[in-house]
Parts: sequence; C-alpha cells; structure tokens
Amino acid sequence: MRIQDIGERELISIIHRLQARPPMGYIGIGDDAAFIPPNSRGILISQDMLVENLHFRGDWMTPEQLGEKAVAVNVSDIAAMGGTPLALLTSLSVPGPLDVDWVESLYRGIAKALDRYGVVLIGGDTVGSQDRITLDVTVLGEPGPSGPILKTGARPGDRLFVSGRLGASYAGFMLLSHGTTWPSTVVAERSVLMAHITPIARVKVGQQLGTWAHALTDISDGLVAELEEITRFGRIGAVIFEDRLPIDAATKVIAERFASDPTHFALYGGEDYELLAAIPPSRVAEVQEIEARTGVVMTEIGVITETPGIRMAPSEGEAEHVIQGKIYNHFPVA
Repeated sequence: MRIQDIGERELISIIHRLQARPPMGYIGIGDDAAFIPPNSRGILISQDMLVENLHFRGDWMTPEQLGEKAVAVNVSDIAAMGGTPLALLTSLSVPGPLDVDWVESLYRGIAKALDRYGVVLIGGDTVGSQDRITLDVTVLGEPGPSGPILKTGARPGDRLFVSGRLGASYAGFMLLSHGTTWPSTVVAERSVLMAHITPIARVKVGQQLGTWAHALTDISDGLVAELEEITRFGRIGAVIFEDRLPIDAATKVIAERFASDPTHFALYGGEDYELLAAIPPSRVAEVQEIEARTGVVMTEIGVITETPGIRMAPSEGEAEHVIQGKIYNHFPVA
C-alpha cells in the first residue's frame, strides 16, 4: 500500500498507534498542539534534520535503524547538556509512492529508541516530497540540578574525559561507503557498523558528568573539532594524549584494511556521539566511578591548558604538536 493511497490522516493514525501512551499530564498526538507540564528547571530544546542521500542512505540501513538513530542523535544533545530527555516531535517528508510499510518500520524504530530513553512522542507533521525522504526531529528535555552544562566553561587544568570508544563510527562509514552491507558476519565489521548505524546516547553518563563538569558536549563532528568548540572562548587550549585515546581492536582492524591511521579516525571521524567533558582535577576519581555505575568506559585523554590551540603528545609530558579540526560541511558545492 502506498502513502498516497491512504492520505495524511491515516498515516498519522498509523504513527500514533505505534507509540506508547503519553505520561499523566502530557497532551500528545491528536490535538492542535502538544503540552508538557510546567518545569521549574526550564526546558532544553534541540532539533536535527536527516535528509536522504545527505545524512543517510536507504541501502545502508533499514527504516527501523534510521528511526533508532534519529532519536539517539537528538537525545545525545540533551545528554550533552547533562539533562534528561522528556519528549520528541517528528516532521516527516516522504514521496507519495513510498510504501506505508516503510513508514511503519521507521516509527517502530523510533518507538524502540523512545522506550530505551524513557521519552514520549508528542506530535509533529507529515508532508509530501517530490524525490527524497526528510526526517526532522525536535527533542525536549529537563536540565539537571546544576542547570544546563555548556560546552564553553572549561578552565586551565581541567582533565578531559570521553565516554566509550572513538573512531568506530567512521570505521563503519568507511565499510558502508566501500560496499560492505549490514549485517556482516565478520565480528570486527559488525561492531563498527553498529557504531555508525545505531549509536547510543549516553544519557546516564551525561547526567552524572553534569554534577561536576565545567564543560560538556557530544562528539558529533570529531574529537578535535569538538575540542576547538570547547576552547574557542577564554583564551585556552587543550592537549590530547595519543596513547590514551580509546580506540578498540575492531576500529584498528578496519583502519588497517584501508591503509589508514586509526588515530585519524578517532580525531576526525565524527558521529561517535560519545560525551567529552572538562573535569576539575579534584573530581577525577569520582568521574572514574561512573564506569562502575553505568557500564560505560570513561577514559581520561588530555588536559585543558592556558596555551590556546589543540595539540597532541604521544603521551603525557612528551613533546606536543599542533593539530587542527576538520569541520563537516553541511552545504557542499554541487
């Protein structure tokens, strides 16, 4: 059955049926506007758009996986503020000849991710498209007790921590762009493909880091690019210790296959959606305890310095050299 055969109202009805009932006090899908009960801490809001053949490809992932990823990358923005995600809105633009099953699969993935993060879908919009699919997601969240944790509060001497592993998502991207398809039977391939296709937002880690972090962000555009954002104000810089970068065996295997340096994947790859935090030295031991509470590896990878610029050393105390970020271009020349 095609979308153009059932119309917008029936499509919205299908999406509504796939979602959980909103919590008490919320007004979700079905009225002219959604409603979230008042919140004394304020509300965090983030929005992200995914465009077919620019941000995702239909031959690289299933619609369900796309739905999961769309939620995760938006929820990650709330985690990066030390907050708790509460509600989600989606706007979907699709060609009329697209099969309804595709949309159902997409919203099954969205529902699966919403359950994972304790979030509810409260509304959105649907509209036709001439030639491609566009999914626009808005997420609302609640700041932690310390308020929103910005990416610009780092101070000289702060220790830099990252969650999880770095470079795996880019390794997965390299496989997909060279013809490897999901699912792979090779363990290393499957590991990095999962990192790219179905990232996990580090909500619990962000909530706990938000208790002590001077600065916090998620790694969407690459580690070096995010460090440049953290150190942009305040006449500060950062040093990365290369030997401490959390690069797993699977990422190293894939990098070697493409005759590439896995450190390059970790520094510039992007779409890891791990958290990067600047932590005062007095709180380092407490940050390390997060790993035991959440099961997510926390790695100290560097330090904020009084000298501007991003530098890297083979290990702490050794000679440093300047490195620069590579920002993803959202508007490439056709």
